[in-house]
Amino acid sequence: MDSQPPCAQDAPAAPTPLAAPAGRKPKAKAPLPPAEIKYMDASSVENSVESAAFIMEQKENMIDKDIELSVVLPGDIIKSTTVHGSKPMMDLLIFLCAQYHLNPSSYTIDLLSAEKNHIKFKPNTPIGMLEVEKVILKPKILDKKKPTPIIPEKTVRVVINFKKTQKAIVRVSPHAPLQELAPVICSKCEFDPLHTLLMKDYQSQEPLDLTKSLNDLGLRELYAMDISRVIPRKIQAE
Repeated sequence: MDSQPPCAQDAPAAPTPLAAPAGRKPKAKAPLPPAEIKYMDASSVENSVESAAFIMEQKENMIDKDIELSVVLPGDIIKSTTVHGSKPMMDLLIFLCAQYHLNPSSYTIDLLSAEKNHIKFKPNTPIGMLEVEKVILKPKILDKKKPTPIIPEKTVRVVINFKKTQKAIVRVSPHAPLQELAPVICSKCEFDPLHTLLMKDYQSQEPLDLTKSLNDLGLRELYAMDISRVIPRKIQAE
């Protein structure tokens, strides 16, 4: 008899995995070890606190005393000045500009430390808190679109005596030479500038130097004499 190939049904079945015995649970995964916690050395914490306190104490001491500063003016002119450590930065700009005859609205200040590093600051920060060694006064970069503000020239009140008993008041620049002020003075007295002498007073009878200013002469009162009336009288007397 011919042998027949075995059928699939006759093949031995694959072994099935054994089920876990009843009442037993699979093992749970072991928990991760706790993260390592780093503890700072108590002595290092104490040292850092003491260091911060020492720095603050130093800065507070600087606020309570005068500070000598090196000031760099426009044109790299170096000056030195002394300010109190409690002076706020916004007042420092005004103080320095007044000291060196500058307009504070046209300047800003840069601060440099002893290590030549730029120091940032707020307007109300006391100068003593910033460890400043050098202050640089820098002209502001003006916006070309905005017109430059015109600062009115300072004038002073001057009393002009004339015709022995009459007086007039004019406001003029104390820095301008008298030869520039003569037309204004003569106009007030209704005199001709070509025939007017300016003197200290009527008794002096000595004309003033017209190339000098009121500040140069230390005067705020003058006498104006109309010599066109004096000369004809002298001629008639002769």
